[in-house]
Amino acid sequence: MVSAREAFLFLSLLQAAAGSSFTSRMDGMPPESVLELPPEEFCERAGLRGGARRIYRRLRESYDPEELLARLARSGVRADTLADAAYPGRLRQIPDPPPALFRLGREFPEERSAVAVVGSRKATAGGREIARELGRGLGERGVCVVSGLALGIDAAAHAGALEAGGSTAGVLGCGVDVIYPRQNARLFRGVREAGCIISEYPPGEAPLPWRFPARNRIISGLAEVVVVVEAAEKSGALITARHALEQGRDVFAVPGPVRAPECRGSNRLLADGAGVIWDVREFLELVAPGGEPERGDGPLSGELPAVEAAVLREVGWEPTPVDEIATRGGFGMEELLPALSMLEVKGYVVRSPGNAYVRVRVE
Repeated sequence: MVSAREAFLFLSLLQAAAGSSFTSRMDGMPPESVLELPPEEFCERAGLRGGARRIYRRLRESYDPEELLARLARSGVRADTLADAAYPGRLRQIPDPPPALFRLGREFPEERSAVAVVGSRKATAGGREIARELGRGLGERGVCVVSGLALGIDAAAHAGALEAGGSTAGVLGCGVDVIYPRQNARLFRGVREAGCIISEYPPGEAPLPWRFPARNRIISGLAEVVVVVEAAEKSGALITARHALEQGRDVFAVPGPVRAPECRGSNRLLADGAGVIWDVREFLELVAPGGEPERGDGPLSGELPAVEAAVLREVGWEPTPVDEIATRGGFGMEELLPALSMLEVKGYVVRSPGNAYVRVRVE
């Protein structure tokens, strides 16, 4: 007899291979029918044609749930399906929930509030700093920061949460064992250790272009609030915002200069009625009212000397120029350079080309 868990795992493989949602095609059929009905009958009832029908038949002939689960276990990947209690409740309620989530790291903190912070990959320095401040402030207040582990705004938001010792979840448009983009390898490891890496695609699946717009519904679905920091007119962050509105989530945006192309999309959201973030502290008090900062057990809570801890807070998970670290923290070079040297010796940062440093440890 086929279990619902086995059926949802099969549906996840099918969606990854065919590039379209099959959960929405079930039309009231129980999930087990995908494996129990005669193939032709299922194809007719689900409206499968052409290539989708061939993919379905091929996968069904080769599907071995026990072998799949054993392979996942060997790679340290957990699979949470719609049949499992560990599947996030907020995501379960969206119009097109993924049949399964593949996960590295900790279980998604369902008991916590969650805010998604998204925006442009080609973000300005100011935009990255705001995203980092949001991530840090949310992390300090015990709010899980959800984003897409992309360059730019996503990376800055994750980094801020990690710096606060907070919880963060990275949602990928590829398998959870595929580090993409490669520039975020250290950040990927930090998120995996302190939070979780999530994808609807099985391990090994490549970062194909169509998968990123699809994953955006998961970013918004896991969160209660979505924040867009910077977004151009055709940014994927706007897709996330659209999904958020369809899912009944609150959407906020950070206003940007009128003539800045990287802010035209986020400014448009504001014109259409999104909440305005004029002040980060004010926003934090709105989404986590009365929340006292919750520091983790990382180095910022007392393990490092005060100056080194303060400097470490200003070093990002992407290469950060020394001048930018100094400006962010208001440090003089006479105190900054020795502190960076000690952090490098202790293994918290490494030097990068161009007189920059990058963070490599959460704790």
